Amino acid sequence: MSLKINQLEIENVKRIKAVKVEPAQDGLTIIGGNNRQGKTSVLDSITWALGGDRYRPSCAQREGSVIPPYIRITMNNG
Repeated sequence: MSLKINQLEIENVKRIKAVKVEPAQDGLTIIGGNNRQGKTSVLDSITWALGGDRYRPSCAQREGSVIPPYIRITMNNG
C-alpha cells in the first residue's frame, strides 16, 4: 500500500511564513530554491506532522511570529 500527499499547508514553521502545495495527481513534485529559503523546513514539517511531537523540530515556530505553527496534510492511500 502506498500513501500520497494530496495537499500540504504550512504556516509559521521554521523559515516558512505560509505555503500551500497541491502535487499533481501523477507526477513528481520538486521542492527547490536558494539556500535558507525553507526547503528543509517543508521536509521537517511533513516529518513532524506524520511522526508527532517526537519529531518536532527545535525552534519550530518561525522567528518573529506571534502565531503558533500550523501544519495540515491531506493524504490518500490509493
